Amino acid sequence: MQVNYMALIMNWINFGLIILIIIGIYKGVKAFKSFIKKNKQMNEKLDTILDKLEENKK
Repeated sequence: MQVNYMALIMNWINFGLIILIIIGIYKGVKAFKSFIKKNKQMNEKLDTILDKLEENKK
């Protein structure tokens, strides 16, 4: 039985690339969720600042 080492190496490289792509997508989604969360917090802070400014204006 003859073993094709080049095919084995290419299979391992393909598996490695698939794992790297999955990790990249996971980290991308995680960073996007973090960005959305920070954006919501910033909007809440801006709303409170604007409310205080309007109260001082009256």
